[in-house]
Amino acid sequence: MRDNSKKHIKAMLALFCAMFVILCVYLVYTVHAYGTRWFTSPYNVRVQAQKSSVQAGRIADRNGALLAYTRADGERTYAANKARRRALSHVVGDSYGQTIGAESMFARYLLGFDQSVADQFVETIGGQQRVGSSVMLTVDAKLCDYAYDLMDDYWGAVVLLNYKTGEVLASVSQPTFDPNYMADYISGSRALAASAMVNRVTMGKYAPGSTFKTVTLIAALRYLPGVTEREFDCDGALVFDKSSGKYLPDISVDDSDFTSEGTATAYDRGREGAQDEPAQPETAQDIYSIVRDYHSEYHGAISLMQAYAKSCNTTFARLALEIGPKRMQQTAKSLGIGDAFLFDDLLLYSSSYIKPASQFDLAWSGVGQYKDLMTPLQMCMLTAAVANDGVMMQPRMLYQVVTRDNFVRMKQSAKAYKTILSAAEAQVLQQAMLGVVKSGTGTKAQVKGYAVGGKTGTAEISANKQVNSHAWFTGFVQDDEHPLAICVILEQAGSGSSKAAPLAGKLLKRAIELGY
Repeated sequence: MRDNSKKHIKAMLALFCAMFVILCVYLVYTVHAYGTRWFTSPYNVRVQAQKSSVQAGRIADRNGALLAYTRADGERTYAANKARRRALSHVVGDSYGQTIGAESMFARYLLGFDQSVADQFVETIGGQQRVGSSVMLTVDAKLCDYAYDLMDDYWGAVVLLNYKTGEVLASVSQPTFDPNYMADYISGSRALAASAMVNRVTMGKYAPGSTFKTVTLIAALRYLPGVTEREFDCDGALVFDKSSGKYLPDISVDDSDFTSEGTATAYDRGREGAQDEPAQPETAQDIYSIVRDYHSEYHGAISLMQAYAKSCNTTFARLALEIGPKRMQQTAKSLGIGDAFLFDDLLLYSSSYIKPASQFDLAWSGVGQYKDLMTPLQMCMLTAAVANDGVMMQPRMLYQVVTRDNFVRMKQSAKAYKTILSAAEAQVLQQAMLGVVKSGTGTKAQVKGYAVGGKTGTAEISANKQVNSHAWFTGFVQDDEHPLAICVILEQAGSGSSKAAPLAGKLLKRAIELGY
């Protein structure tokens, strides 16, 4: 009996030891993976306590333009120019912890948590006020100013990357706020647009529209041998049974028979978040649903590259049907769609692709109009990877950290996130995107003297067209001296080709002029 008891005790002891080891390993992992998130939380009491004893360091752009500093009276203040403060508000953040910008992401440097004990001792015995390190960001304030001006009154997001290093050169989100008046916003004495605190570049989740055809094209290259040599018929709408979603290839309809009464999805500019609800399908007499080309402009016999350049919905809907839901989902996953990003430099929300349940949903997803949701930064990362021969770089916001004595304590280096495309796939995608800007829907993004590739998108958020579509453009400059990738989304602006593409072209041109 005693022997059995001893065996049970030993077994229990071994089990508890194993559980303790597993717990320790998990704690080490979570601290490594989520440490930055915990540290930057506004509820971190250590950070709040440090603010009372350490003068926060300066925040500047990559060229030294001052974006935030602490005055002699201890008040935290921001760039002198109001337009610049608003343009860079989401990048810089605020001293109250209401937004997730440099103020919170880099608090460890700004508040001196990175200083050695020896450095702290020297400051203490010298009777000096403890001062945190200064942080220089990768952004160029002039580019952000220009992007902000180009956006005019449109809500949305603009982000510009160096696709070889991952450096974020410009990042602007609207609606915006003025960090100098954060106390007034909190008290309610100053008005603030709903969702103005949301950084749409990293947190906005939007229906991607035709920009998602890049994902469908990649899936076609992987799973449909010889697809680049095929010819497709773009001669009318694809028809589906409304109740079952089954594709009806033998049924043809007149697009004019189709109305959308009662199917609108409201889009509230006053909503707290920045996430789209997908538009409902167009129907006729509650019998059929259809997928048709933009403005019913059909193209006849068309190659795959032509279909991409002209953004042919019916061709890409057919491709999605042929590829199948499982392979579409696998492709999206392999491109990083759905990844839980844990970058140290910035907080990026996950995009998503939900496996379609019916043939109609599958076709609708192939043109970016089902439940696909993309953040502007992840769309830019995907485009950047295409331009970078398939290698997706980790986006970077931190340029370097400088001590009060102007000693460079730390300088960030480029890091690859993952390889999402083979070199051969990337080359095909590059040529397809160059074709869009050369002779397709993205011609207004052209920059004289440079090869620009891209993809437009016109994302429907209301099936009855009572609410304008979101305008998308994502693209790159094919030039080793100017490795630039861009993404633009303008909410309710209309078509991507007429609104987002021209803005992208102008910002790329300015970035090249500035030497990027």
